[in-house]
Amino acid sequence: MDKDPEARISDMATSSQKIPLGHTLSTGHISTVPTPITSAQPVRVVTHNHGDSTTELTIVPLTVAGSCQTMATSNAQKIQYRSLNEAIHDDMSQPDFDPRILEFEPISHSGSAKSVPSAPLLIPLHRSAVYTDSPSKPPPSYSLRTRSALLGKQPLASGFEIPYWRKIFFHTALCLVSYPILLAVMLVARNKSIFWTRFIVGVGCGLVGLGLGYSLLTLAKSHLEAATWATVIHQSRFDDSPGVRLKDLAATTENSTSAWTALRLLWNRTMHPATARRSRQDYDQRPWSLFIAFFLLLVLVAGTLPFILGRLINIDSNLIHQRERYEEISIKGDNSDTDIARASRLKPTFEDFALTWTMAPFSTHGGLPPVVSFSWGSDNIYFSETIMSQLLANGSGFGTFDTETTDPSLNLSPSVSFDNGPEEVLPGSVLRFSKWGIRIRCAKLPDPDVNLVPMSSNGMSYLFTPRAVLASLFSSFGVDYPESSMVPFDIAKVVQPGDAISTALNMSDIALGAAFYNNGVGHSFFSRPVSMGADGKGWISIEEVLVRLNTSYTPNGTFARKSDQSIPDAQGNPTWIGYDAAICVELFEPWIVEVYNSTTGLPSTLRIVEPGNVVRSQDTPEIQEELIGLPLSVTDPDVHQQLNSSKLADVYESAHGNSVNQILKDNGRDAYYVPSPTVVSYTEGEGPLGYMELSAPYFAQARGLADASNILPYFSGTGDILARQYQDLVLSNTSINPLFMGIYLGLIFLLGLLAGFFVPRLPLNVPHRGFEVYSWIAAFHADELMEIGGMSGIEKNLELHEIAQQVGDVRFRYIDTNMRKESKI
Repeated sequence: MDKDPEARISDMATSSQKIPLGHTLSTGHISTVPTPITSAQPVRVVTHNHGDSTTELTIVPLTVAGSCQTMATSNAQKIQYRSLNEAIHDDMSQPDFDPRILEFEPISHSGSAKSVPSAPLLIPLHRSAVYTDSPSKPPPSYSLRTRSALLGKQPLASGFEIPYWRKIFFHTALCLVSYPILLAVMLVARNKSIFWTRFIVGVGCGLVGLGLGYSLLTLAKSHLEAATWATVIHQSRFDDSPGVRLKDLAATTENSTSAWTALRLLWNRTMHPATARRSRQDYDQRPWSLFIAFFLLLVLVAGTLPFILGRLINIDSNLIHQRERYEEISIKGDNSDTDIARASRLKPTFEDFALTWTMAPFSTHGGLPPVVSFSWGSDNIYFSETIMSQLLANGSGFGTFDTETTDPSLNLSPSVSFDNGPEEVLPGSVLRFSKWGIRIRCAKLPDPDVNLVPMSSNGMSYLFTPRAVLASLFSSFGVDYPESSMVPFDIAKVVQPGDAISTALNMSDIALGAAFYNNGVGHSFFSRPVSMGADGKGWISIEEVLVRLNTSYTPNGTFARKSDQSIPDAQGNPTWIGYDAAICVELFEPWIVEVYNSTTGLPSTLRIVEPGNVVRSQDTPEIQEELIGLPLSVTDPDVHQQLNSSKLADVYESAHGNSVNQILKDNGRDAYYVPSPTVVSYTEGEGPLGYMELSAPYFAQARGLADASNILPYFSGTGDILARQYQDLVLSNTSINPLFMGIYLGLIFLLGLLAGFFVPRLPLNVPHRGFEVYSWIAAFHADELMEIGGMSGIEKNLELHEIAQQVGDVRFRYIDTNMRKESKI
């Protein structure tokens, strides 16, 4: 009865019998080949049972270093093998046996005097399954099916490699966390300067793109490796010039994630006849160029990831007005001595009622700055808007009183520079300075039957203002009643001789009186200055208006009094003249305002800071204002630090006369007491026949707007005044487009899955090979790549370029199992 395999191996290893020749163990007998072997040379016999036959292999070492020669014979032929790997792969009865589970290790039998200590022993790589000499434990079986079960299976198609699950899971995790990371980057980058926002977004998108790109390239690398090895196999089976040069192989494998490498490989496959579909149609029909193109797509997507992610995060800029850091500059916000002198020369012109002169003709009146108003307490404060010319070093306001030009913007040109030297007024900044503003309050004339005389015998109309009305108006402003109004009223200075007044009029109660000619004008004005600005704090004036309109033009009108006699109209129907009057107190005061000097438009007033003529810090517990640089009083002491009205009496009188005359010019005609748009604006009505009833608040608004437009612009000429400049902060606001970002990350995830699941298997079922060290060990140590024509030895300490020059032209050919068998037959 035959011994079991382990016993036979043990007997041969410990036998003292000399083996005169090298032996090849075959089924049922031992054959010899002419290779002398002595007992000094260790012998290892491996027995395999399959079916009813037994195959025994003898491995005979050739050198002390451990290289061996294995020989086997069958009943038909004898084949000599160079390694155990070849011998076992050639054993067609064991197609699932994987020789990689075996390795040599010295064997020792301490209990036998005839043992060979240096004899090699085959053991599995996994130490948990070590062979033993016990006959009761048969050798473990390790097949490719077992390996496939351990590594996983291809779940989608059999023509592709087993998926790299760890890489796929890593790519999936990166895609899942990318959006939250980008959201965090977006939140961190908000409310910072544009530079830092772009920097943070760039770094965040770069890191996320780097991670996703690395994951994509890691998955894509297998496609380039498979295409490269497939090219080597294809060229190895080409009959005319088989194999590939070492330098071509080295150039292709230098960078496994380079698009240039893929393009070079694609070019080589296009130009080499061995890779054509017709040359390999009997063993490989796969479109390898398509896999290379897919690799190029992945490289392109990976390279553009940071850029695309950065474009999907929107960065908008917000201008933030800050009040913490400021510079002191000068602007044109006051009248110079030259301006005052010109105003003085124009004063007699505006006092001549016959001329009714205005500073600007109607053709240029639209060029005057607009009027802005702000609420302060229970009052509306009216201002004239700052113009761009006031912010230029060589500019001016309207208050030059130059009769040749009434609109300084006419002299502006695109070539005007905004560079004001060390006191540059920068666009995109808030300016804080003092400015003249208007407050006005009005009241209807009480007891019109006593205080209003419609028509005297001399053709005059008279108004008498009670002292109580004025006292009430001054008190509403918190201003003391002027002593000048306490002087007893002298009626002889107002009423012409022969004109009768109401006997009910109490002269001790009257503060003012005014006489108006019967000139046919729908509205007439009387002004009396109370303060001419000698105290430097501004001007106060009393303004009265008398409305006289023909009732044929006011079908819905209501009047305080009507004329005693009717006037026939064009059809002969009787009409009357309606009378009404109002009294106002108007204050011209300095206010601290903030004006925004825009980068894209004209300056605009933002708000009132406080009443007064001195610019000061508005410190709070949260904000402490800080001056940047030197104060203007040091760098330019000639600049006015505050507004002062003490020298501007002539300027006020000229500008005030200009405003009244501008209002008077808006008449239907100078006869028949026809209404005008200005008169209608004193009521709630509108349209040519829309006059209703004189309203004190409406008249106060109309007069305030008119004076702000026709008086206030002329308080700013060529005089410089101090202003604080608060430069804007340009902060960013970031947002993510969720739809496009989700689509893009989903595309990256899908490309990663395609790259991970569909790595093509190599032709002829060759195991996967890459560009890493283990693949090259398998290629050269297991004789998968064999040089053609031999390669001379390489000396030590050679430079890399010397090695490339010496062996670069050596051709290598991939030898698979079938090719190796055919070559040995």
